Amino acid sequence: MLAELGLTPTDLATRSELPAKRVEHILDGRWVRITLRDMALIASVLGTPLFSLMGPVETTIIAEAFEIAE
Repeated sequence: MLAELGLTPTDLATRSELPAKRVEHILDGRWVRITLRDMALIASVLGTPLFSLMGPVETTIIAEAFEIAE
């Protein structure tokens, strides 16, 4: 998406006012505690609705058998 908008990760960091290293980690998919504020800033820079960054939601509930022991 960045390439389509002619943006680099550095541009995204500058425009969102987030640290460049943090943006780099987010884009690389590293485990980062990303806040809703971070996502809102990034969505704003990208000109996309926030929900589009949320990804698909898994709604399947997996039932597992369990035994209650006293």
